[in-house]
Formats: sequence, structure tokens, C-alpha cells
Amino acid sequence: MSVNKTPKLEQRKISVLFAVGIGFLPVVFSWFTLRKGYSTISRLISFSWLFVVFVFSYSPTKPPKSTTPLKVEKVIKVNVRNILSAYEMNEVSADNKYKNRLVEMTGFVDDIKKDFMDDLYITLGTGKRFQIPQVQAFFDDSMNGQLSNFRKGSRVTIVCRIDGLIMNVVANDCLIK
Repeated sequence: MSVNKTPKLEQRKISVLFAVGIGFLPVVFSWFTLRKGYSTISRLISFSWLFVVFVFSYSPTKPPKSTTPLKVEKVIKVNVRNILSAYEMNEVSADNKYKNRLVEMTGFVDDIKKDFMDDLYITLGTGKRFQIPQVQAFFDDSMNGQLSNFRKGSRVTIVCRIDGLIMNVVANDCLIK
């Protein structure tokens, strides 16, 4: 009489390289232990280490409380024409004056769009056709409703933080005034 026996799978031992991999790349190597041939204890160790790495790498995004009063930042009021001509004449000088500062500017909407990451932005200019550079002002998703009411050629005043010139004058954290 012959009895059908399933062959017993040989259990693999964890090599030194594999153990180092579990320490440095827990996600990848934990995934590999799901293949046939690894013992339950190997899987348990690798997934436990994965859990430990995730728990200790978590850092809360809440900023620490500050005991110092908030500094009120001065807003530079400027016309779009002035900021664009400043960057056209001397980018270094314009960066010294505007970069990383809050700027309130008034100009004419040329485009209302989203970039490849679905970030909302408008381009502002002086109203001239085919103007390069322009101010490319990025807005938070919460501004979607207000931006959907804009039309090309509309005059608008916004407050933004200038990041410098990258084909256009890039402005982030913008709000409509």
C-alpha cells in the first residue's frame, strides 16, 4: 500500500546578509519572509522588527509650544509690475529684497490652473500678452472655491511668500485679499 505523502519543505536559515537587511530595510525583508520556506519564527521576528522601526520612527508633526510671543511679520506692498521688473533687471538684488518675505501684490490674472501635483495656482502679470516672467502664485486647496470664480484679466490682490525666480517668480502660501 502506498500512502501519498506531501514532501516536507526544508526550512531556510537566515543568513547574515539577510539579518542585516532586516535591520536596514524591514519592509522589504519582511515581505521576503512571506515566501515559502521561511519559518514562523523568522516571520515573527521580521514583522516584529518592522513594527518596532515604525513605532520609533514616528514623529508627531505638532510643533512644540513656544513661550515667546509671535513675531508679526511686515508685509511688503508692491505692484506686480515692480516685482517683475526687479527680477528682470537683477535677480540677485530682487531675491535680497523679496525672497522669503511676505508680499502683497496687485496684478491681472493670466491663468488659473493646477500643476502636475494638482496644486492650485494663478499666474499674475501686468495685463500684457505673452508676458515672461509672471508671478506664479500657489494656493492651498481650501482656496479652490474662490479661485474657481476668477476669470482671465481679473484684477486681484494677493499676499504670498516669494520663493524666487524659476522661469516665473514663484510665490507660495498665497491668500486672496
